[in-house]
Formats: sequence, C-alpha cells, structure tokens
Amino acid sequence: MDAQTYDWGKIARNPKYLELKRRKRVFLFGWWIASSIYYFLLPTLSGYFPDLFRIKLMGVINFGYLFILSQFVVAFFVAIYYTKVANNVFDRLTEELVAEIQ
Repeated sequence: MDAQTYDWGKIARNPKYLELKRRKRVFLFGWWIASSIYYFLLPTLSGYFPDLFRIKLMGVINFGYLFILSQFVVAFFVAIYYTKVANNVFDRLTEELVAEIQ
C-alpha cells in the first residue's frame, strides 16, 4: 500500500480548510449556546417560578410536562438540522479541500 505524506501545516493554512473550520465552529458554538440556555431554563424556571409548572393545560398534563418533553423535541430537531447542514455544507467544503490537496 502506497502511503502518502501530507504537509499538514500547509493544509492548516489552506483557505478552504479555514473556511470549513470557521463555519463549523460558528454553527456548533451557536447551537451549543442556544441549547444550553434552553436546557437550563427548566431548573431555573422550576426554581424561581414553581407555580408556572402547576398550570394545567389538558387534564393532568401541565406546563412542566410539556416543557420537559419539548427538550427532547428540540434535541431531535438540532440533530436533524446538524445532519442537514453537515451533508450540504460541511461535506461539500471537505470534498473541495480534499480535491485541492490531491
């Protein structure tokens, strides 16, 4: 098997690599902040506004149950959205980078 050697320093300075790294960092950091804020709303709201979680919406289902379940929905949405962006943007940039390197 023929082993190729790459100049990793040159790759790290490549504008396509820098663009890929910047886009991933902005995307992931932004969603991490948004998801963390949403996640910590549960203990914050339940601690400071416990009456909010006693509001009945439908029968025995109250605001607290729906808020907790919404966190699963949000996590699922973020995973699907990341997959879509990764497939359309990050993979395209990676392919362009690999084509330029080889």
